[in-house]
Amino acid sequence: MHWLFIGSATLSLFLPASALFHGNVDHDHWNELRGLTNNTLYNYSQSKKLSPPLVIDTFQSPTRNDLGFWHGSGENLPVQYGPGFIRLFPTDPDQNFHTQFDSNTCYSLMPWYNEFLHVVFEGTDQYSVSFNQHNDECNPRRSPFPSISDSVQAERYVVHPVSEAFGENGDWDNDDDDWDDDDDIDVDTGRNKHKHGRGGRRKRPKGHTKIPMGRRELYIPLTHFNIDFNRVVSVSFHGFYTNEPITLHHVEIVPDVPMPSQDNGHYHLPGKLPGGRLVLRCSRPNSFAFGIDDGQPQFSQRVMRILDEENVRVTFFVVGAGLRDRSSNFTEFYKEMLKKGHQVALHSNTHPKMESLPTLREIDDEIIQSMQIFRDQLNIESKYFRPPFGTVGARLRQELARHIPNPYIVNWSVDVEDWLWANTSTPEKQIEAFYRSVRKGGNLAVMHYLNPTTIGYLPEFIQHIKSAGYHIMRIDQCLEDVSAPPL
Repeated sequence: MHWLFIGSATLSLFLPASALFHGNVDHDHWNELRGLTNNTLYNYSQSKKLSPPLVIDTFQSPTRNDLGFWHGSGENLPVQYGPGFIRLFPTDPDQNFHTQFDSNTCYSLMPWYNEFLHVVFEGTDQYSVSFNQHNDECNPRRSPFPSISDSVQAERYVVHPVSEAFGENGDWDNDDDDWDDDDDIDVDTGRNKHKHGRGGRRKRPKGHTKIPMGRRELYIPLTHFNIDFNRVVSVSFHGFYTNEPITLHHVEIVPDVPMPSQDNGHYHLPGKLPGGRLVLRCSRPNSFAFGIDDGQPQFSQRVMRILDEENVRVTFFVVGAGLRDRSSNFTEFYKEMLKKGHQVALHSNTHPKMESLPTLREIDDEIIQSMQIFRDQLNIESKYFRPPFGTVGARLRQELARHIPNPYIVNWSVDVEDWLWANTSTPEKQIEAFYRSVRKGGNLAVMHYLNPTTIGYLPEFIQHIKSAGYHIMRIDQCLEDVSAPPL
């Protein structure tokens, strides 16, 4: 058993790590219904005319926030709790910390829609902040749960004290010389200049009084999160692209932001950057789509034969490096699949966890190289992208949207779990995983053709979906994309 130290100068105890580490869908906690109801909070906000902050979390409890609902970490993110803070020690961009509004019902933040998320923290600002949306049925036992999210890059919204802008001798700190000077843009105009480097700090005029460094603040307009605020589940911190710790002190929604002043470097809000559309399920009624990722060349003809025999069309997400390898014959295989009416879409150039890459240049390179090989080898372009490992954060979404207008970032609501079971003594658990996800309402799948057991189950997967009354189609078709070929 692993143990986690939780403590501070005034609070010190040991708990089993299992008591605090939770996966992405830990229903023992996500489903807890505690504290205030939607109506209570709505009536409160209306009676106060939205003037007081909606305090979400001040980290007074290891298990619940100020609203009375669960908060906790996922993907084995180590945490240290203390009175009035939680310290996160990230090592992977998939790790996350959620502070939840509710999960057993759809929670509405519409009364606060024109206000601002305010976070007080210490440490790194190199992470994403997301609002997460409930599924259509507002049912945590249906898939996907949580449903879609939208993310912003925390670094762009931080109020930087003037002291952070100067070096030790009082001169301007120009360690981000590869960034353009102006990162402040109107909300409606989009990104006017592309930035590279560690982040998006705005440069300030010289001559301001330095202030002590310590706790920092960020303010994010709720309007910068493209979700349905009638169906909010949680706010989360994730997409860490540094191993530096972060300490959270206060999370709330406030009606306004600080006025620009010398103390805050004449702070004003940055514009919202486009971030594409994240999808986890099909929207077309009675549709189902298979998104098939990386494969082994020796299995490609077998996959083609199964799809021909079943007379279904799917979407392949293709890594660019495989197309460059002449020995794989992948270029000819995917050309043939295109002729047969299948969709071929982007899956990066070398398959890294792109949100973990330290610079935007490296993220850009993965996108640009994969787009280029698609044009050169397959003579196609695609606006559909599946993130390697399903890892999604604000930087990846922003860079995709910079290179591809209105991209679709495609994850899934049905996981065959071939990555977990295909090479074990119980490969049939892939069937169990598939049936379980479909039974819970998932209709967009992820699988690979890396192992013969997975390919052997593919006809059974297809026949199960057909017998359930679903129409199997490409992902662009199941999303009712007007540019998709007709059914």
